[in-house]
Amino acid sequence: MRTHDSTPHLPTVGIGTFQLKSGTVIRDVLHSALSIGIRLFDTAQCYRNEELISQSLISLLPDFSLTRSDITIVSKLDPKNQGTEKAEAAVEKTLECFGGYVDVMLIHWPGVSKMKSDDPQIKVIRKESWKVLEDYQVKGKIKHIGVSNYTVYHLKELINYCSIKPTVLQNEFHPRYQELDVLEFCQEHGIKFMGYSPFGQGDLLSDKTIVAIAEKHHVLPSNVLVQWALQRGAICIPRTTKPERVIENLEYSSFILDSDDMQQMARLNDGHKFCWDPHRVV
Repeated sequence: MRTHDSTPHLPTVGIGTFQLKSGTVIRDVLHSALSIGIRLFDTAQCYRNEELISQSLISLLPDFSLTRSDITIVSKLDPKNQGTEKAEAAVEKTLECFGGYVDVMLIHWPGVSKMKSDDPQIKVIRKESWKVLEDYQVKGKIKHIGVSNYTVYHLKELINYCSIKPTVLQNEFHPRYQELDVLEFCQEHGIKFMGYSPFGQGDLLSDKTIVAIAEKHHVLPSNVLVQWALQRGAICIPRTTKPERVIENLEYSSFILDSDDMQQMARLNDGHKFCWDPHRVV
């Protein structure tokens, strides 16, 4: 198995763009992010906003004396585009959006659109998709490849057949859903863990434990949740549609969660998912 630069140097904090549809909102959110030094931007084919993100970045980067090579673009293969031919065509469209290459490309979901989650053919199709990503990495058009919403079961299967091992896994990650088995697997195999939905779709921002810890450190609950993810070794990609929240969430005085804070937050781990659950996908 080739490792193919298995330890990518990626920013530890980025911006998620799920549900960002308006060109104006996208531009304003990206402007706020760039203004505070954010250089990683996460999107996906099924978000239907790759082109708008690309247009906004082309417009904004010169204002910050930046070029395409100064930022990291993460995108994901739509579940409807799984399989050799569909994956190749879809990847080409994403590459065209972002200047001919993508920094990180992930398989978004272990399943396939319009197929039952227990259909054994899914295994064959996602293997085809992975081979496509490997081919594009060898060509130099994708720097790093990985997966999203994979369980340990899916990861073990992938490791067993891949020629180039995944360098990034992007999963839901917050104090109520900590996936300790997945984190351990990633550490053992040198896979970067990227956590999405760090605020639990906003639910955790009002959690009494999180609020108390925020008050203790004189920061916002969102700051606590981002810092928790970073101290757990994850790349954190919070999402917001409000430009001012980008700054509130990510530009704050440095602080460290102490062992008592971390223990309290560890006890919040009840396995609650706010987003889609891949465990039934064969």
